Amino acid sequence: MIKIKWFSLLLAVAGIVGCKASTGVGAGPINYVNPNIGTVHSRWFFYTPAAAPFGLAKLGASTNGTYGNKQGWEAIGYEDNHTSIDGFPCLHEFQVGGISLMPITGSFITTPGKLEQPDKGFRSRFDKKDEFAHPGYYSVLLKDYQVKVELTATSRVGFQRYTFPKSDKSHILFNIGNRQGESGAVRDAYIKQVKGNVVEGYVITQPEYVKKYQAGASVAMYFYAILDRVPESVDVFYQDSTLYSASQIKGPGAIMCLNYRTNQGDKINVKIGLSYTSIENAKLNLEAEAKKINFDEALSATTNKWNESLSRIQVSGGSKDDKVKFYTGLYHVLLGRGLASDVNGAYPKNDGTIGQIPLNKQGKYI
Repeated sequence: MIKIKWFSLLLAVAGIVGCKASTGVGAGPINYVNPNIGTVHSRWFFYTPAAAPFGLAKLGASTNGTYGNKQGWEAIGYEDNHTSIDGFPCLHEFQVGGISLMPITGSFITTPGKLEQPDKGFRSRFDKKDEFAHPGYYSVLLKDYQVKVELTATSRVGFQRYTFPKSDKSHILFNIGNRQGESGAVRDAYIKQVKGNVVEGYVITQPEYVKKYQAGASVAMYFYAILDRVPESVDVFYQDSTLYSASQIKGPGAIMCLNYRTNQGDKINVKIGLSYTSIENAKLNLEAEAKKINFDEALSATTNKWNESLSRIQVSGGSKDDKVKFYTGLYHVLLGRGLASDVNGAYPKNDGTIGQIPLNKQGKYI
């Protein structure tokens, strides 16, 4: 742990904008972090509050992440000035993004729509007063559907919890076959309902930087999701609204819709194991990190990780706004890089093959 008293020297690394800090998460420096600082005209990977330090799973809201990213570097994803949300992607890295979920109610259009015309898509309006974020957690009320969304994560597993209103038409969309943020055009996608409450799949993209600097290469993202409630029925679509009577779909544009009837206050939880190497390893990551814990337990553990990591530098002096600037900057340092390896040491190599981190006799990383 480093203690620093001369506070002003450190402010240069933390940004220049001060906002109200997050509250209600117990004691510790996490209370000084405001993830929404700097989210006007920010990059895709910048706003991922529901993540562990250096995590692979990085969840957050997307306001225009489905727009695409022609050059690979434009500001896209989440912007504080926007007033509607088009989904909640599970992966946010430089040139990497995908596996977006969206809870909705009623009849819907299978395209996300645009910010200026939210009714022409499945996106939903929201108010800033109904949004809350701190390191490891994000929540918001989707006004158009009256669904509360909560997000958290372990290192390799995303958690999404939805609180629905009373509705005969409640749905959870898995939007896996469409462009997200900087991820580029989708080369291939696959999603399957393995059994009642399990959904698995992958998406393979061609980010703009990859096309420029490593022609022919691609980025693959895999997932294995478990829901705590079996849907009453399942629909699969391509984004042109074509409905398929199957429990799986393959190809760019794929969307799966899980259908429910809900009473007021019904909660549906989704755990999503993530991997850059295989569906099998996404499942392994989920079983290793999240099989025995629920949303609140994951949130508590990740909150503690953030407090421990942020506490490695302790500061004194200055104002509350100064501390907000400093710890928000430190938070972004700890968030700015992420795991690429699975719990068994597998990782994606630059040539498209799978590498292996050496393991000890107990099967753990050396």
